Amino acid sequence: MTTHIENLASTLKKLPYNRYCVITDKNVYKHYGKFLHKFDLIIKEPGEKLKTLANIEKTAKKLIKLGLDRGSCLIAVGGGVIGDFTGFLASIYMRGIPYIQVPTTLLAMVDSSVGGKTGVNLSLGKNLLGTFYQPVLTLSYPETLQTLSLKELKNGIAESIKHACIGDKSLFGFLEKNHEKILAKDPATLNKLITQSSAIKLKITGKDEHEKGVRMFLNYGHTIGHAIEQASNYELSHGEAISIGIHQVNLFSKSPETKRIENLLKLYDLPTKIPSNLKKQEIAKIIKTDKKKFKGKLRFVTVRKIGSATII
Repeated sequence: MTTHIENLASTLKKLPYNRYCVITDKNVYKHYGKFLHKFDLIIKEPGEKLKTLANIEKTAKKLIKLGLDRGSCLIAVGGGVIGDFTGFLASIYMRGIPYIQVPTTLLAMVDSSVGGKTGVNLSLGKNLLGTFYQPVLTLSYPETLQTLSLKELKNGIAESIKHACIGDKSLFGFLEKNHEKILAKDPATLNKLITQSSAIKLKITGKDEHEKGVRMFLNYGHTIGHAIEQASNYELSHGEAISIGIHQVNLFSKSPETKRIENLLKLYDLPTKIPSNLKKQEIAKIIKTDKKKFKGKLRFVTVRKIGSATII
């Protein structure tokens, strides 16, 4: 983790691709654009609303005009939205070309860049269209977190709390003890958090790449959280929605760890209550479209003891 994003071009010289195209957004470009001009470059508007089939088609046409072929490689430089979008595009462009993940947010570093899930949204739900498509390389540059807003940092913290709850009680204790350093973006503490949290996801996805078994545990807080995120028209951030989803499923499943997990969420000033302006009937309607249903029944992940999860 001693490398820097300015070395990206020289790092990729060792790889066998004839051409690279970076896909990023305006926020990331503002900070790191000067390191990306050695590549073809497509700059998108930031935010979840990028993830549509219409935008995929528009960007694919741009790749054709640029001359990208099967020997080319896409590079996703940004957060989870850019990673999901670029990965999905790479998986279907000319029936699949390689792509590289360069996550620039804590959320992407600990979660969305790991495991090979890609996806775009439909009006009926989040990530209802997608593929399992692994990047050929993931390059994390923790110094990019220093330009991250506190709200964006908390998005990643929420996912790290999820990982701790389902897979590692020692990480849970680390999050409890080091909340001040993490919120202050202490580099050494963030490096430990990234390493430990992403290792949990890597271990789980390594056992179950296509979500037929234990990978389901990674949906802890997400069945309710995704519905809340969509019902808010994405005004709530992903981390905020997942935090609420975690607490609500704990209440719903009567988890013995509800209070301890709630206290940890509150240490990071993450929300736990469904906002009063959201209609619970709308949230319930969205939950019913959840793609993880099995034989018509909804499945929820719950935590009976910190560090292990079950499905109900």
